[in-house]
Amino acid sequence: MAATDRRRQRTVAAVCTAARTLFEERGYQAATIADIATHAEVSVSTIYENFPGGKQDIYLALADQAVVANEHIIDEAVRRCTPEDRAGEVFDAYVRFHRDDDQLAFRLIALADALSPSARFDDIRRDFGERIAAVLVRAVGEHGDLARTAATWAAVNGLFSARTQGFIDDDLLDQALASTRSWATGT
Repeated sequence: MAATDRRRQRTVAAVCTAARTLFEERGYQAATIADIATHAEVSVSTIYENFPGGKQDIYLALADQAVVANEHIIDEAVRRCTPEDRAGEVFDAYVRFHRDDDQLAFRLIALADALSPSARFDDIRRDFGERIAAVLVRAVGEHGDLARTAATWAAVNGLFSARTQGFIDDDLLDQALASTRSWATGT
C-alpha cells in the first residue's frame, strides 16, 4: 500500500473517530464540520477532500462501520457456538453490541439523525436493511425460527430505545432483556 493511501486511511479514521465522539457528546445536529476538523486535527478542506458531502458523508461512513460491526459480532457468535447454544450466544452478542455503543450504533444503522429523504437515502436504507436481514438469517441457521429471531431482534432494539428515551430505567431494561432472552432461547 502506498504512503498516500495509508495517510488517507489515517485521515479518514481520525475524522470518523472525531465525528463519532462529537455525535455521541453533542448529537449530530450540534456537531459542526469545523468542530470535527479541530477534534481530528485536520483542516476543513481535508474533510471535504475525503468526504465531499461533508457531515452527512461522515455520518454514512460511521453508519456503514456500525453495520459491519453488527455483522461481525453476530457472525462471530454463530462461529463460536454449537447449534443448541446459538440463540443464547447471538442474543448475548447483540445485547453487548448495544451496551458497548450505548445506542449510537443503533441510531447510525437506523440513519435516524442525519439524513433527509432522497434517492440516495432510500438506496442506503435498502442496503442496510438487506445486510441486517442477511445477518438475521445467518444467526438463525438453516432450520431455525426466523420469525422468533426477528421478533427478538426487534424487542432488543425497542428495549434499548425505550431506555435511551428515558421510558425505562436500567433495572427494568435488564429484567426485560432477561425475559426476552428466556423467550428467545426457550429456556
